[in-house]
Amino acid sequence: MPEYCVTGGAGFIASYLIKALLENGCLVRTTVRNPDDAEKVGFLWSMSGAKDRLKVMKADLLVEGSFDMAVDGVDGVFHTAAPVLVPYDENVQASKNTV
Repeated sequence: MPEYCVTGGAGFIASYLIKALLENGCLVRTTVRNPDDAEKVGFLWSMSGAKDRLKVMKADLLVEGSFDMAVDGVDGVFHTAAPVLVPYDENVQASKNTV
């Protein structure tokens, strides 16, 4: 059975890819920044087939080599992860109103 890696597994697009792959009998590895954060990734375990064919792995786009184990030996990768870098601004509302 084919095995795929879906990066950014807690995201909107990734979660639908994971669901479709599991429904089609595939093995799925997905990457998230914190696999222990049940609030963000717990919903993945409720998907049909997840308990038998899903592996949630820790990876971070800003850490070189952190995806190596997740992609090693898979048949394909769906790369949906993206860094979310929000600059700190004490006056976000004021700057929003000037745009």
